Parts: sequence; structure tokens; C-alpha cells
Amino acid sequence: MAFCFLLPSAAQQKIKVGGTEREYKIYVPKNLGEKRPLLISCHGMNQDAAYQMNMLDIKSVADTAKFVTVFPEGISKSWDLDGNRDINFVLALIDKMVDDYDIDRGRVYLSGFSMGGMFTYHAMNRIADRIAAFAPISGYPMGGATAKAGVRPIPIIHTHGTSDDVVTFSNVQSALNVWINHNGCPTTAIVTKKYRNASHITRRVWGPGNDGVEVVLMEMANKGHWISNDNGVKTGDEIWRFCSRYSIEVDGPVVKPQLQPDHRFASLSELQGKKFAIVNETEGKAIYGSDAQNLGYDDYTTAFDDNNSGYLFKLVQSSVSGGYLLRLITPDNAEYSIWGKPGYLNAQPLSSGWCCFILGLTAGNGEDMENGAVWNIEYEEGKGFALKNVGTGKYLKDATNANNDDPTYFTFCTLSAATTAISSVQVAPQQSRVIYDLQGRARGTNPSALPRGIYIIDGKKVVK
Repeated sequence: MAFCFLLPSAAQQKIKVGGTEREYKIYVPKNLGEKRPLLISCHGMNQDAAYQMNMLDIKSVADTAKFVTVFPEGISKSWDLDGNRDINFVLALIDKMVDDYDIDRGRVYLSGFSMGGMFTYHAMNRIADRIAAFAPISGYPMGGATAKAGVRPIPIIHTHGTSDDVVTFSNVQSALNVWINHNGCPTTAIVTKKYRNASHITRRVWGPGNDGVEVVLMEMANKGHWISNDNGVKTGDEIWRFCSRYSIEVDGPVVKPQLQPDHRFASLSELQGKKFAIVNETEGKAIYGSDAQNLGYDDYTTAFDDNNSGYLFKLVQSSVSGGYLLRLITPDNAEYSIWGKPGYLNAQPLSSGWCCFILGLTAGNGEDMENGAVWNIEYEEGKGFALKNVGTGKYLKDATNANNDDPTYFTFCTLSAATTAISSVQVAPQQSRVIYDLQGRARGTNPSALPRGIYIIDGKKVVK
């Protein structure tokens, strides 16, 4: 297949992800070439892709280095930090860029500002096999960073202003320490003050660690909650200098079974002792527990993901006459618990509640209100099951609070696997293929052709 790209592009595009139309902006340099890298840059909360594109100001860097930059639009100008809704969006964008621009799957990088930076950390635990390096800006997990066992060592460059009063600088180090330890990096940093002659920048490097990766902190003195492009040092340029040193080797696509509705139950008695999914077949969506306490409602690919808390339920008889509790079942077939208590589907008071949760029970059969976890389950032939919350007296429609006068009918069903789509790839770590000097500049691939000096070869410093 031949690819020919002549003119620079900065256009708004659309893509359908699991039945939902998503938008993004894209910048493609002219004369891009084949097998070029991809940088995905996510905006902050209550911002958008156009704002992120302007703040990052990376077009000139992309024009010189010849890489594509994508700026996704978050739903309601925010990002899913618990589940896979936006993870699947990123994966779909990668596939789209491979199809449209012949992008190199092994050189895809993820960055984001503020909440986009928090999402970047979230993605480290979800798709490190698809992203070669990560570059959060002014954002980290507010509840504390985690590194899941089995995640490969990953390169990270984190940029943050010391005067940030939105996502404070004081917690940056604790987030980085999690990944410094996970990556097997030295715990003592190599510190460069007045980095590249910029008096406000201190650059701290922990590494190399396992697989030659580094963790880098770009500490911006007296800078606030914004992307810094001062004194001749641009954040986007530094992100590219760092990320371009890393690649992963993509072995190829594998077919992952997609779960679909199978046996559809037709009575309450048939549900006794069974585990079932709650789906809206008209919309192609399902109810599930995210990996926090929130209830989720998304397309089947997002809902039936084993990284979620669970997507099957079972009935538990309530002490309220005719009422049932809905206990969440984990992907490994165990009964879900949260904060030391059994996890049930809970509504909130109508006066203050905005969504449903998977939480425990108080003495009143609910976490936030009496009987908030108790449901009257109605079945109508040809339509399905409706869930009426005893606490609110209203019907459940999706993951929002049970606050609807009219019933929404769901299918209660078992699930079966159908190999219908390519949804992931297997990858293996690969050492850097290019030799760099200490300023991050590519110096070719042949060590014998280089003059005397200190270089980075396969992620390690080498004296020649």
C-alpha cells in the first residue's frame, strides 16, 4: 500500500468507538513519509482539543521530525480515569492513524495536561503494551499513583510547575517514586540545573532502569498550572526529545473474543442462582462496575472488559418484601467487595444524587439512603426487565441516578464469546534503535562512525 502526504493538516475529525461518535483534531506535516511516529496529546478538564493544540504549540517540532499529532476530545471535556471508555478511544485512534497515515505502531506516545496528565497515568497501567513512552504534564493520580504487577518498565517524562495551585507540585515526587521503583531505576536522580540555559528549569533523571528506561522530571520553577514554553525551552519539544528515544516492537494483531448477549432470561424465577449481564440491546450498551465505586454504562467492549470491577450480577433476596439486591460479580467469578463490604448496586437520594454506585449496605439497606440498594424487578413479555429503586421510587435508565418516571427495559442474559474484531496487539520491549548524544539528538545507528564522546546506546551511557 502506498501513502502520499503532501500538505500539512490541522483538521477536526470524527471516529465511532463502540457506537459512540468521538472527535479529535489532528496535525499532519507535509511530506510525512512512511512508518512515522504518533503523539497523542489530551487536554485538561473543561478544555478542548483546539486549546490543547494551541498550548502545546508542537507544529514546528512535528514539521521537522515528521510525526503525526492527535488531540482527542474528551466527553463533556473530561476523561474517564477509572475504566476503559477513553482507553478504547486511544486504541481506536492508533488503529485509525495506522490505516490513514501508515503510522509505526511501535512508536506511539501518549501525553496530556492536567486531567489529561491524570489520564496518561491511568493509561500506564492499561496500555503500556501499545504506548512506547508517556509524558504527563501538570497532572497525576489524585488518589495516589499505582503500578500494576506485570506492566513492563515504561519511560516517563513528567513536566510540572512548582507554583501550580490546581494540581500541586508537592505530590509529584510520590507519584514518580512508584514508577521509579517499578522500573528498577536508581533512587538517586541525576540533576541538571538551568537545563539548556533556562534558569527556571531543573531536570531530574532517574535511570537507566530495567530495559534501559528512564523517569524524568522537568521541574519548572515559579510556573503555575499551564504548559510552559519559556526561555527557549518548549514543553512539546522536550516531550519529543525524550519519547523519540523509545520504541516497542509490535508482533502483530491477535483476535480477542468479544462477549455478546447469549441466553436471555424471561422470568425472575429463572434468574435465581444465576449470574447475568444487564444490557440494553437497542443501544448496544451494558451496566457494569468500573474499577472505582462508580457504576458504568457503555458499549459492550468497554463494559465487558476484565479490567473493570465486574459486569455480571446475581440476585440476593432483600429484607424488604418483593425487593432484591444486585451483587456485583468480578471477572474471576468472585463476589465483589469494596471498602471491606459486599458491593451492591446503589442509587442515591434524589435531592443530591447524580449517579449510581457499587457500594455496601448500611442498616437501611443502602449506602447513602434507606433502601437505596433495594430494587423491584419488573418483567414485561417482549420488552425485558425494568429496575425500580425502592429508595427513590424511580426507574434506572443508565449509570446516572435512578430518577426516571418511565421504565427502561433491559435484557438480563448470559454472555458468550465471538471472535468478531481485532481489539489489541501483543508487543515486546525493544531497545532504542538509534544512538543519541547527551542532548537527546539522534546521531545515527553506527557507533564506529561517531567521534569520541558520551552517547546513549540501547538506553545506556557509553563512553567512546
